[in-house]
Amino acid sequence: MKIKTKSGFVCEVDAERAKDWRFCKALAKCDSEDESTMIQGITFVVPFLLGEKGEQKLMEHVKDENGHVPMEKVIQEFKNILTKMGEETKKLQSSQE
Repeated sequence: MKIKTKSGFVCEVDAERAKDWRFCKALAKCDSEDESTMIQGITFVVPFLLGEKGEQKLMEHVKDENGHVPMEKVIQEFKNILTKMGEETKKLQSSQE
């Protein structure tokens, strides 16, 4: 599934990976109030869903003028990717009915 975020980041996502138990388990950690647990979840889900090349492409997309990759930008983009995946899934389901 091809996804384009609000900021213009484009990636290919294997929608089946989002159904994987390991992904779901790590995604639950992403909502944790404990920052360490949240970071642990996000550091697993981003490369798991996007693949190594997709993750690198995302890092290039969000890095600042100093070459730093702000965590909040990665999280924002990832949330947008999940939202777009949900929208695309709904579209596919509607077209199949």
